[in-house]
Amino acid sequence: MAHLSVEDLLEDIALARPTNHAVVLALRALVTERAPGATEAVKYGGLHYTLSAPFCGIYSHAKHVSLEFSRGAEFDDGLLIGDGQYRRHLKFFTPEDVDDERIGAYIAAAYQRA
Repeated sequence: MAHLSVEDLLEDIALARPTNHAVVLALRALVTERAPGATEAVKYGGLHYTLSAPFCGIYSHAKHVSLEFSRGAEFDDGLLIGDGQYRRHLKFFTPEDVDDERIGAYIAAAYQRA
C-alpha cells in the first residue's frame, strides 16, 4: 500500500467529506499555531503530530473529525472523551465546533508534554 502525503490525505478528505475537510483545516491551523516545531505526518489514517514524542492527531471519520491526545488522560477536565489509560479525544462535526481558545489550550497542553 502506498503511503499518502499530507497533501494527498487532505485532498482525499476534501473529495469525500467537504465538511470534515473544513474541520481538519481549522484544527491543523491551531496545531501549527500552538505547537511550533511539531512534525506533521500521515499515520494511522490521519495527521499525526510529534515533537520528541507523539502528542496529538487529527482523524476524519464518516460523521465527525476527532482530535486525539496521546497523553490526554493527564489533563482531562471532563470534556475529553475516552477511558483508556492514556489517550483522550474531542469530536467535531462542523468547523463552528472548533473553539480556537479552548481547543488551542488543549493542543498547547499536549505539546508541552511531548
